[in-house]
Amino acid sequence: MSRVLITGAAGFLGQRLCRMLVAKGELTGADGVSRRVTEIQLSDIVDTAPPVSESITITNRRGDLSDRAFARELAEYGFDSIFHLASLLTLQAEQDPEHAYAVNVGALRQLASTAPQCPKVVFASSIAVFGGDLPDVVDDHVAPAPATTYGTHKAINELLIADYSRLGRIDGRSLRLPIVLLRAGAAQPAVSDRVAALVREPLNGQDTVSPLRPETRIPVASVGAVCRALVQVHDLPADKLPPKRVMNLPALTVSITDMLASVRRNAGKGEIAFVEDPVMQAIVDSWPKQFISDRATQAGIGADPDFDAIIADYLENRTG
Repeated sequence: MSRVLITGAAGFLGQRLCRMLVAKGELTGADGVSRRVTEIQLSDIVDTAPPVSESITITNRRGDLSDRAFARELAEYGFDSIFHLASLLTLQAEQDPEHAYAVNVGALRQLASTAPQCPKVVFASSIAVFGGDLPDVVDDHVAPAPATTYGTHKAINELLIADYSRLGRIDGRSLRLPIVLLRAGAAQPAVSDRVAALVREPLNGQDTVSPLRPETRIPVASVGAVCRALVQVHDLPADKLPPKRVMNLPALTVSITDMLASVRRNAGKGEIAFVEDPVMQAIVDSWPKQFISDRATQAGIGADPDFDAIIADYLENRTG
C-alpha cells in the first residue's frame, strides 16, 4: 500500500498528476518494489474536485503551507510519496518575497524535516534557477544562477532536497521544469501563463497581446509530458539519479512565431498584437533557450515531439 500527498493540488499540474496516478494505480518505493496506491491527499489553499476512483481514497486537505502548523500536520501524517508542486510564482514572489519564502522554502523544510519516515519526495523545480550569461544549450551540469526571487527559492529547495536525502530524512529528487503549457481557465499572474495566453486565447477565438518579441525562443513542455516525467522521476532508483539529485526536463524549443503558426494550423481564430513588456522580456531572456538532460534521456524521459502535440494535449484535457 502507498499513501501519496500532492501539494499545490488545485493547480493544473496537480489535477492532471492526480488523474495520472489514479490511472496508473501504483508507484515504486525506495526499495524498488511497486506498490498499489491506496490513498491520495490533495493539499492546497482551495479544495479541488478529485477524480472518481473505486480503489483509491482521495481527500482534500485545505490549508496554507506558509502556516508551519499546517505543514507539520501534513508531514506527520506519514506519506510514502510526496509530490511537492505548491509555490508562489515569479511575479508574486517579486512583489512579496517574505511570504513567498514562507510558501516556497519554509513549507518544504517542514515537510522534509518532520516526516516520521523516509518518504520519496519529488520536487517541481524550475528553469528559473538559471540566469545570467548562459550557453546556447543548458544541461544538468550548468550551475544555477537565478535572476529572480522565485528562481532563488527553487535553487535553495534543490539544495535542501539533496541535503535531507544525504541525511536519510527523505529520498528526494528534483525535476527542473521549462515553461509548462497550457493551463485552461482565466489568466493568472505568472510569466508562464502570459506565454500560455498567446496560445490559449487564440484557440478560444479571443484576441490577445504578446509581451514578448516574435523571435523570442523558449523551452516548453506539455502538461502531460511534465506529469509523466514527475512519475518517472519518482520511480527511478536512487542510484540512477545525478549526485545532486536534480535534473532538467528535456524541452522543446520554439519561438513565439513557431507557436503562433501552430495555433493557426489548429484553427485558432484570435488575433495577436505585439506590445513588448521590457520586464517580462528580460525575465524570459535570462532563461535557457535549449534545455536538455542526458540523465533524463537515459531514463526514457523526453521532450514533446512538436508544438502541435502540446496543443493536442491541451485540447484533449482542457475540461479536466
